[in-house]
Amino acid sequence: MKTILITGGSGLVGNRLTEMLKAKGYKVIWLSRYRNIKAEIPRYRWDYHKEEIDTEALQQSNIVVHLAGSNLGDGSWTKTKKQQIVESRILTTKLLLQTYKSLNIQPEAFISASAVGYYGMHTDDNIYTEDSEPARNDFLSRTCQKWESAAFQFHEEQNVRVVALRTSFVVSKDSEAFKKMVLPTRFGLGAPMGNGKQYMSWIHIDDLCNLYIKSIEDSSMSGVYNAVAPQFTTNKEFMRTVAKELKRPYIIPGIPSFILKLVMGEAAGMVLEGVRVSSQKVIDSGYEFQYPTAKEAIQVSANNEGFNQQ
Repeated sequence: MKTILITGGSGLVGNRLTEMLKAKGYKVIWLSRYRNIKAEIPRYRWDYHKEEIDTEALQQSNIVVHLAGSNLGDGSWTKTKKQQIVESRILTTKLLLQTYKSLNIQPEAFISASAVGYYGMHTDDNIYTEDSEPARNDFLSRTCQKWESAAFQFHEEQNVRVVALRTSFVVSKDSEAFKKMVLPTRFGLGAPMGNGKQYMSWIHIDDLCNLYIKSIEDSSMSGVYNAVAPQFTTNKEFMRTVAKELKRPYIIPGIPSFILKLVMGEAAGMVLEGVRVSSQKVIDSGYEFQYPTAKEAIQVSANNEGFNQQ
């Protein structure tokens, strides 16, 4: 069975993807800040700031899944934070490519994370496909464009098959973002974000990881894919579903936009704005969603002891 090299393996998606890959018999190794090849998941060191990387990891792996990147939702987007967000995605990708080229080897495929933020932080009634141009030239959209451009250099310079998954909000019982979203509802204060009319693209973590696995195994997959569930829903509808599943009250009007902007700054656009993003290309590729509706995804993610404490 093939060896999969994951960057950002200790994160939410990386951890779950590692579990699912190992269950299928794959060998999984991580690039990490510290080397520990005797760990349950062997870790090889890299430091993109110093342009250092343990070449042994690249030499023994067949396919790269590139998930590394500073958390978009962790704190306000200060000038320093923005620099971290961009560099942790673009410079890491460039380091991987440069190292592969210096070793005169190449992976069978390079599977990269991206985000639906590519389309811009705004709200309208259009349905955005992988061929749609960004509707706003904001920081998140520019970052995603640079991110994908860096990934596709693997194809341009090494003729490697590249897949970029534009990921939406990940629904998972282990997601800190999902827990924070659900927390007010748990205490009877469930409400939409802002006016709640913005569309909310989301995907259950198992569907996301299965899409990564499909990208690894299906050599016909190439290019950009929207990693979003097929059901279109607004933030108001999503939060109402959370309240219903937790059997808690649902309050309207929602959390005022100015409060979210005060706390999150520019990053508030990620929750106060949103468009409908199509999953048709993923469906046409033959993928069947395990959790196609918000109700199903929320049921398995919020229905646990931690969320249902009285």
